[in-house]
Amino acid sequence: MDALTHTEPGAKPGIQLYGWDSRTGTWSGPTGLGPAGRASKRLLNTLRTMQGRSWFGRLQCASPGEPPARFFVTVHHLQDCAVAMVYCDDSKAGPAEVLAVIPAEFRSHVRPEFAFEFLAFASFLGAIGESAAITLQDRIAAAIEESPAVDSLVFSLCTGLWPSDRDPALSRCIETIAMSLLPWLAEHR
Repeated sequence: MDALTHTEPGAKPGIQLYGWDSRTGTWSGPTGLGPAGRASKRLLNTLRTMQGRSWFGRLQCASPGEPPARFFVTVHHLQDCAVAMVYCDDSKAGPAEVLAVIPAEFRSHVRPEFAFEFLAFASFLGAIGESAAITLQDRIAAAIEESPAVDSLVFSLCTGLWPSDRDPALSRCIETIAMSLLPWLAEHR
């Protein structure tokens, strides 16, 4: 996969979010996330001071006018991305969302089998069904190939293990995690 073939002269870096909703079987994206974003200084500082390449902890997020929701997040810094699992409240059923974040600085090192491996991991966690895996693999691979190399990419897989009326809080949490992981990954290449 040669993501560098799509760099346009003078292109400004962006952050593109792609998502899969297991409840409805729909793919979305790219959705641009603004550079100001919703990074959590607290999460970023925690990641900067942790030992090793993995972290587990609590994160509270809320959308405007909504009560805060408590999430538990597991983050792993891998060779070419970060993977995060987001669990809602005290759920023991599995993650509500599985997330992969690829900073623009890592794009030239993304493994050709990235989409397959990410989906195999998500499938192992029960985040996606077998019937969706091949479609998602093609869509993730195409997103990596077709997006400008200056863009950071975020892939989010919603498992449906979270009440849909609380989706705004989960969406805010996903954005916060992604926006916090990008600078952390860039600092630890």
